[in-house]
Amino acid sequence: MTILCTVASIQSIALRQLTLSPLNVRNTQAAVGLEELAALLAAEGVLQNLAVVAQEPTTRHPGKVYGVIAGGRRLRALQLLVKAKTLTEDYLVPCLVTTPDRAVAISVAENSGRRSLHPADEFIAFRQLIEAGRSVDDVAAHFGVSPLVVQRRLKLANVHPEFIELYRTEKVTLEHLMALAITEDHEQQRQAWAGLSVQQRTPHALRRALSQSEVSMREPLARFVGIKAYEKAGGPVRRDLFAQSDDLFLTDAALLNRLALEKLTKKADRLKADGMAWVEVMPQLDFSALSAFERVGKILREPTEQEGVALADLVTRRQAIEAQLVAARDDEEIASTLEAQLLEIEEAEEALHEQRSAADPEQQALAGAVVSIGYDGKLRVESGLLRQADAKRLVSMSADTTDISAGPLSPHSAALVEALSAHRTRALQAVVAQQPAVALACLAQGLILSTFYPGAGDHCPMQIRAIPTQLRALAEDLEASRASVSLQLTREQLQALLPQDPRSVFAWLLGQSSDVVAQLIAYCVALSLDALQTQEGESEADALAVAAGLDVGQWWTPGGEYFSRLSKASILATVSEGVSAAAAASLQGMKKQDLITRAQSLLAGTGWLPVFFRGAWGSYRAPVAGE
Repeated sequence: MTILCTVASIQSIALRQLTLSPLNVRNTQAAVGLEELAALLAAEGVLQNLAVVAQEPTTRHPGKVYGVIAGGRRLRALQLLVKAKTLTEDYLVPCLVTTPDRAVAISVAENSGRRSLHPADEFIAFRQLIEAGRSVDDVAAHFGVSPLVVQRRLKLANVHPEFIELYRTEKVTLEHLMALAITEDHEQQRQAWAGLSVQQRTPHALRRALSQSEVSMREPLARFVGIKAYEKAGGPVRRDLFAQSDDLFLTDAALLNRLALEKLTKKADRLKADGMAWVEVMPQLDFSALSAFERVGKILREPTEQEGVALADLVTRRQAIEAQLVAARDDEEIASTLEAQLLEIEEAEEALHEQRSAADPEQQALAGAVVSIGYDGKLRVESGLLRQADAKRLVSMSADTTDISAGPLSPHSAALVEALSAHRTRALQAVVAQQPAVALACLAQGLILSTFYPGAGDHCPMQIRAIPTQLRALAEDLEASRASVSLQLTREQLQALLPQDPRSVFAWLLGQSSDVVAQLIAYCVALSLDALQTQEGESEADALAVAAGLDVGQWWTPGGEYFSRLSKASILATVSEGVSAAAAASLQGMKKQDLITRAQSLLAGTGWLPVFFRGAWGSYRAPVAGE
C-alpha cells in the first residue's frame, strides 16, 4: 500500500513567527488545562511537533509567519511561558510544514485521533515517578498540579490491581476506588468487596465496611476527648484525602471510648464529692434515656411579710378590675384598657409565685445527675433528676386505692407486667416494620390527632417524633429474642441503602421509589412504638396489633427469665392451664429452680401464652378439660 505524503518537512521555527491559523478545527475547550500543559513543556520541552502552514505577513507579524493548524494548545502554553519569562520568543519550535490544501484534513486528523490518558494510567505513572526517586512536590511541579492531587493519585495507585483493572473497563467508578483506598491492605479491600452483594457494592457501603472501627473528628465523642489526649494515649489517626475538607479519623474506637469514659467518670466523682446523692455516666444521653428519669418537683414556700403584703394588694386590685370589667362589658374601649391592666397584675402575681418557687427538699435529697457528651462535643450535666424507683417511693399509696371490682389479682407484679409489655412492644415493632401500609396508617393517625384533636395524642401508641422506645433495661432477655434479631436484620438492610452524608439524605430520598421510602418510614415508625404498661388491661396499641396481624406466640416463648419472676403457686397454675392439672400436681414440693426447669420442658411446644399476651396480641386458647 502506498501512502501519499503532501507535507514538506519538519523545521525549527522561532516562536515569534507562529500564530493560530483559522484553519485549526479545535475551538472547544482549547484553553482547558493550559497551566498544566505549560508546566510539562517547561520541564520536558516540545516532544511532539506542531503542524503549520505558511501565511501572509501581518502588522503584528511583519516577517515570515506560519499559522498553526495542529498544536494550538501547545502554542498557547508556550506563549504563557513567554509571559512568565520562562522562555523567549526566539525559542525554536519543531513544526511540520504543510500546504494549505491539506491543512484542514491534517487538523481534523490530529484532533480526532487523539485520546486522553486514562486516569488509571496517570496515577500509576505518578507512583512510578515516586518509586524512581522523585518527591511529591517535584512531581506536582512537573505536572502543574498541587501536592494534594499527587497524594490522592498515589493513594489510588495503592488499590489492588484487580480493582484498577475493573476501573479501566468501567465496571467500577472512581468513587469505588476512592472508597477502597481508605486502607492500603489489599486483603482488607478484597474482603470488603467480597462481603457485599452485587447490589450492595456502593462506594458508601465499601467505605463503611472498611472504617467500622473509625470515628470522625467531627463526631461529638472525638471532639469531647480531643485529638491531643487521643494521640498522647497512642491513638492512631487517618486523614481522608478524598474528603471535601482535611478530615481526621480516629482509628482506635475502643481507646477513644475508654478515654471518654475516664473523663466523664472524673466529673461524676467530683459531683459525688460535692454531695450529689448519685451520679450516672451515660456517654450518649438522648431524649428517650432522659425520659426514664423524673425531675425534682417545685414547692411554694411561705411568703415573707413583704411578699404577703404585695400578694394581698395584687388580689385586691385584680378583684376590683374584674368587677369593673363586668360593668363595662358593653364599652369595648374601657374593657380593653381594663384587660391590659388585669394582664399586668396577673404577670406580677406569677412573678411573685416564681420567686417563692423552690425545689422540694425531700425530693432534692434523693436527686442526682447524669453526665454525658453533648451534641456539641462538650460535657453535659443533667442535674435535679429522680430515679423512677425513688419517685415512686415518695408517692404515698393509700390502702383503699385498690379497685376490688377489677377482678382477681394478677400473679404478675408491676415490674413483670412492664417487662412483658416490653416483649409485646418489641414483637409489635417487628411486625409493623414489615408492613408499610399499617405503619403509614399509624403515622397518619398520630399526625391527625395532634393537629385536629389537641390533647388526644395519648390515644396513639406511636411517639410522633420517631424516638426509639427504650426497652433493653426492662427485660434482660429482650435483645436475644427473635423480634430483636429480625429488627436488627431489617436495620442493616436499610442502612446499606442510605448515603453517608446526612446532608444528602433529603436529595437522596427524592430519587427513591415510594416503596423504599415507605419501608424506611415503616422501620422508623416501628421503633417509636410505645406500648409499655405497668398494669394489665387494655392498651391503646390493641387495634394496631390486630391490624398488623401480630401473634406474640411467634416471637416469644416463656423462659427462665419469665418463670423466675413468678411465685411457685403461679408457676403451678401456669402448668395446670397449659398442660393439665395432673401435670401440675406432679410438680408439687419441687424446689423453685427445679420447678422452673420442669415447667419450661412441659410447656415447650404447647404455644401457651400469659393472658397479657392473648386477645388482640396472640391467638392462644387454653385447652378445655376433656379435649
